[in-house]
Amino acid sequence: MWTVSSAYERARKAAERDAESCRRTVDYLLEIYEGHLPGMSREEIGKILAESNQERLDAVPDLNKYPELRGVREIVAAEWRGLRDGAKLTDAQWAASCNGLFHLHRHISGDIGRETGCSSVFFPESDRGPILANNLDSAPSEPFGAPGWAALNEHLVMQAVASGIFGDEPSPEIFPVPMDMLLGRYTRSTDEAVEMLERYNFFWGPCNAMVIDRNRHVAMIEKSACRIGVRRSPDGFGFVTEMTAEEPSMRAYLAETRAASLKARDLPEECSDTVHWRDADHRRELMQELLDEARKNPTLEGLRRIIQFRDPKRGKVCYNGEILTPGGPPCNFTLRTTIWLLREGRAMWWAKEGDKPSFENRKEDIEFKDVLLWD
Repeated sequence: MWTVSSAYERARKAAERDAESCRRTVDYLLEIYEGHLPGMSREEIGKILAESNQERLDAVPDLNKYPELRGVREIVAAEWRGLRDGAKLTDAQWAASCNGLFHLHRHISGDIGRETGCSSVFFPESDRGPILANNLDSAPSEPFGAPGWAALNEHLVMQAVASGIFGDEPSPEIFPVPMDMLLGRYTRSTDEAVEMLERYNFFWGPCNAMVIDRNRHVAMIEKSACRIGVRRSPDGFGFVTEMTAEEPSMRAYLAETRAASLKARDLPEECSDTVHWRDADHRRELMQELLDEARKNPTLEGLRRIIQFRDPKRGKVCYNGEILTPGGPPCNFTLRTTIWLLREGRAMWWAKEGDKPSFENRKEDIEFKDVLLWD
């Protein structure tokens, strides 16, 4: 049973254990807001975000339609307080930590950006059992640390990357539903998770996500603020990657938002943004080719090859700030690559450090204690 006091203590202890990292992350969020709101102080930005947070908390939806949300407002508010007290955040930091980039995407910046990269790949079987890989791609200034365990609960893994639909229609719902918490409590299979994600469509995303259960049932989801497309893997192998779409209706919607974004900014059809979009679409096609090759003989090395793939002719899955157009902006960097060996409770990982790219900098493996292994 959830209680307000246990929610507060859980959040406080977690934030206290990782207080420095927590503060770095919220400072990074505030820097993003400062870039979009020039001339405004952090205190002023914090007040705007605090008002947004309160507005969201007060927007509790119909509990007859969403019965799992009964009491969640109080739980979320308690977790927010625990985060503040555990990490000893200022008012502005606290407001940013609770809001994330919700206010930015809904009220400030709606244009599609140039982010390129984040990807996840799952093998249901290999020479090391079921294995999962992820690339964290972003600007070098984004704080990150060692990966945690991949499972959402005893039964499910869920991975999510950005969808790239920033010129999106706004959701009619703004309540801050903790989807991971709900999925972890109420779902035990991919089918159950997809049912909940579709029913709570207005409360999460946009993103591209992959849901995996212990029976190796895999759903790949492409999500805007209000739309959702679901594909199922026929054999348990699957992947998702950022800034692109495969499901037909979502691919069509992504094309519409891309065209609208160019028109709104008076940009030509051939520009640095369209080059980045084509690169994302090509990466999706490349990953499908690589997965088809690997599924014939799935191995740990085969998964590593996909997630860190870099070839001057075929393309890239793993990035290092490459310039895709002369004089254009760089794409993102793969800050961290993780491969989880789910049967062994172990993660292999690589991380960018200074000028050294992540794919050249393997870190010491992480062994997770007291986790339920996938056999």
